[in-house]
Amino acid sequence: VKPSETFLVSAAAGCTGIMAGQVAKLSGCKVIGICGTDKKGEVITSDYGFDGFINYKTQDVEAAIGKLCPEGVDVYYDNVGGPILNAAIANMALFGRIPVCGLITNYVSETAVPGPSKFDQVLMKRLRIEGFFSPDFYHRGPEINQTLKKWTDAGQLILPFDVVTGLENTVTAYSKLFTGANIGKVVVEM
Repeated sequence: VKPSETFLVSAAAGCTGIMAGQVAKLSGCKVIGICGTDKKGEVITSDYGFDGFINYKTQDVEAAIGKLCPEGVDVYYDNVGGPILNAAIANMALFGRIPVCGLITNYVSETAVPGPSKFDQVLMKRLRIEGFFSPDFYHRGPEINQTLKKWTDAGQLILPFDVVTGLENTVTAYSKLFTGANIGKVVVEM
């Protein structure tokens, strides 16, 4: 991301969404998060510096993105795919970028999830869509870790933990990743 860009992230109250949003904010971006409850939206705006949020369960996501991002979205960090990806594509700025980090809509669906119906916008807006997989960046670990450590030590980069106690509750903890019942990183305390 570049300073002054508009950054949109789905699953914004999960571990990856909170981290991506904070990194974008610390890089000088306007940051909007998409999440499934108003409580999560209030947490990401009050505790993690997001500039706004969209509750995908109660709002028209495409219209809400347009309202909060009237100049278009420069970077949409996709963690979910499906209808939310469609809504984002419709609101992308020219030459926008969409790193695809996750596809939770596909993971939880019992049937095949169709591709974006607004795919023509990839051409019309000259968008770039690319898979974003962390092992591709392991070689940059020392550089990235130095930056993240500086922000963490300064109290600017914070990660909440959703702690589930007891090994016998591992399945319960794991299921939170697919139901959106968590805020932040889910861990099992033994």
